[in-house]
This record gives sequence, C-alpha cells and structure tokens, in this order.
Amino acid sequence: MSRAGFAAMRLAQRLSALSAGDRIPKFEDLATELGCGKGTVQAGFDLLGEAGGLRLRSRGRLGTFVDEIDHTVLWRLAGQRSVSVAMPLPYSRRYEGLATGLHASFADAGIPLTLMFMRGSVARLRALAEGRADFVVMSALAAGSSDDLEIVHNFGPGSYVAAHALILADGCTADTPGLRVGVDPASEDQVRLVDRAFGPLPGAQRVEVSYNQLESAFRDGRIDATVWNVDEIRAHISAPVSIEPLALARDAANTQAVIVRAATEVPVPVGVRAALTAATVLDRAHDVVAGRATPTY
Repeated sequence: MSRAGFAAMRLAQRLSALSAGDRIPKFEDLATELGCGKGTVQAGFDLLGEAGGLRLRSRGRLGTFVDEIDHTVLWRLAGQRSVSVAMPLPYSRRYEGLATGLHASFADAGIPLTLMFMRGSVARLRALAEGRADFVVMSALAAGSSDDLEIVHNFGPGSYVAAHALILADGCTADTPGLRVGVDPASEDQVRLVDRAFGPLPGAQRVEVSYNQLESAFRDGRIDATVWNVDEIRAHISAPVSIEPLALARDAANTQAVIVRAATEVPVPVGVRAALTAATVLDRAHDVVAGRATPTY
C-alpha cells in the first residue's frame, strides 16, 4: 500500500465518528498521530475525496469542516471487518424480528454484519468481554447488572418480550410452602425475576434448569414453579401448569431490548450507530411478529 493509501485508510478509521458540519483536527496534528508528513495527510484526504467518502470545506481561521461524508464508503476504505452482534437464540418471533431488522438495516447501510446467536445473557456478555462480539442484544433489566456496559440504543417496551409471568405446576400457588423453583443461571433476566417473585430461596428450593428444558422439568415433577417469557409458554410447555402475571410496570426494563457494548470513550462509528438505531430495525421486527414478513437473517 502506498503512503497515501495507508493515510487514507487511517483517516477513514479516524473520521468514522464524524458527521457533516464537524470540524476535523489540524493537518499537523493528524500527521503527528499517523506518523507521516502533512503532504501525505493531504494526499490521503484527496484519495478519500476521489472515492466519494468525504468532502471538506475550509472556513479560514475557524478550521476545516466536513461538508459531506459517506460512511459506507469510509467503512470500506477503512478496511473495517464485519460488525458482530450477539443475540438470544431465535426461538421467539420477537427475536427473529430483531435479527431480521438488524440484517436489513446493515444491508441498507452497506456495512457487513455477523449475527451470533447465544443462549443466555451471561454467555453473550462473556463474548463481549472476550472481544468476540462488538455489540450484544439483551434486556434493559440484564444490562443494568453491570457498570461496564454502555447502552447504545433502547428499542422500547415490548421489543424484547411482551411480558414475563409466573408458571405454576397444577395445584400449586405462589404461596405454596416449599415450592421448587426452576432457575437458569445463564439468564440474568430469569435469575432477577425469580428473586423478585419468590425472594431468597433455600438451596433445596432453587433448582438449576435450562429454560429450554422447562417442559420436561415440569412434566417430570422436578420443579413446581418458575418465571418465563409469556411469548413462548404455551408454545413450549404442554405440561399441566397455570400462568399468573407478574406485578411489574408495563414498561418494565425486562421487556425492553437494548443494544450494549463494552463501556469506552471511543465513539461508535456514525454509520454503525445509524444502522443499529434505524427505524428499519423495529419496522421489520414488527412485520415479522405480525406475520406480515418472513424472518430473514
């Protein structure tokens, strides 16, 4: 790669957080940062302009400002890899809808996207911490469990689940003494909601069970109660159970889907943030949930 080409790539990376109207750093400061001369920086900007990624406007002593910017072109010239987003397993229409919406939004933005499907928010946060995922989809409730996360976008009430409810084995109530309550340690949502619903439980009453095994756990008599997503209860649990609503606010954090990343001072590239927050995401998600569109991701 030529010096000018290398400078153009580094500049594309450096300017990915800017928008039209923003002032760019002084050329001499950029030259110091990139370890090259001002002439090479100018040549890098020329390449970005010729490719249609950037147009600058000088305002004299005020500095040089971004007149026009195409973040899709900048992403390509910056040599950026695919953006990776870790999501829940697509076992519900809502999760399929979010996956479909994100896929469509990134396609519109011209930015490559890799969706990673992982069971449980604990596993998704581990992928984020280990650098295997750039962003994670989870509930606002689970996101509140860590100060090391930045919420990039909240999709609002009902975007993650419609609600959660108590599931009780036939003949049991929430007040039945000695209830054996199923808890999936991989799901921060379920752990927190079980604690809210039943309070501190003795070890013998707290039964670890994956939420995709709740049907067999109820049918085999291993658990008497749990909390789960109402979107999926009737579709996946045929054992004789009763369902009771949880006393939570309608816009409770457990129903809100959020996009999070590891907390950092480095801004999210404008093109990526736009793709994550575009109206397309929820529009496509709603179409999938309503049966008006086929899930595609």
